[in-house]
Amino acid sequence: MRHRSSLPLLFSMLLGLAACGSEAPILAPADSGLAVDAPAVADVATRPDAPSVIDVGNATDVPSVIDVGNDSGAPSDASTPPRDGPLPGLGAVSGACGTLRSMLRSPAPSLVENALGFMTGERYDRLLLSAGGRRLYDTPNAGGSSTESEVFSYEVLYRCEDAALVATETEVMYQAPDDAGANSITDLLVSIGGERVGVSVTRAYRPVPMVFTEANARDLLRTKLLGVNRSSMRVLPAQRWVKQILHVFAVDANAAQAVSRAWASLDAATRADTIVLVTVTRGGGFIYCNPDPALGSECPSL
Repeated sequence: MRHRSSLPLLFSMLLGLAACGSEAPILAPADSGLAVDAPAVADVATRPDAPSVIDVGNATDVPSVIDVGNDSGAPSDASTPPRDGPLPGLGAVSGACGTLRSMLRSPAPSLVENALGFMTGERYDRLLLSAGGRRLYDTPNAGGSSTESEVFSYEVLYRCEDAALVATETEVMYQAPDDAGANSITDLLVSIGGERVGVSVTRAYRPVPMVFTEANARDLLRTKLLGVNRSSMRVLPAQRWVKQILHVFAVDANAAQAVSRAWASLDAATRADTIVLVTVTRGGGFIYCNPDPALGSECPSL
């Protein structure tokens, strides 16, 4: 009985050994798979594709996103000129251009000079003006014979400073004077770089053979600058400007130099924070005298 009972035990042991032996082939593929997978993970980390992920971060597209953010602020960036050189139009603008917007928030006064030249054969034609120039051409001013100078004041500012016409002389509204001071008004209201700017226009001129002297320039500037200061006090809040430009058209270089010297001699209260823009003309007699001479010609002698 003991011999017979040992057979089942022996058979069970053999089955157990067979079962144990059959596990080795099953474990071996798993081990080899792990051995293969480990290098594979290492390969992914070190393959040439990995640097391309870093390259995407350094791609030129990233700065372009920054550029878009900066572009939105460009219109209010007073230090950035609107363009390289003036826009084309009637007459040739030269000299300082794109410089005024950087001065608009400065509390200091300043004097800037440029030039406007006309050629024989050019015509003072409404169709050759900008849209703002045509509006000024068509709109009666508050009196006097200064329409041409006001039109070309705007043309210079539009072509050189990217100015936009906001209001004409009769559209600017003022408070009633509260004392015995003058009822001074400005000639036009423009926008430069998103800032409202008042513009008063005058002319440095005396008929030939008379000479426009420094004393003449001092009297002209004192009168006009005091008027600028007065109109800045009286303009209604809805149209209030950040600064004014006194735009002086000078009939020649000598007149421009007289204006520059006279301006330097004025007291600080008179100059205030006004920008004096001196535009020296050539062949622009129609800006100064009546009847209008042809473009390219100066005013005739007395």
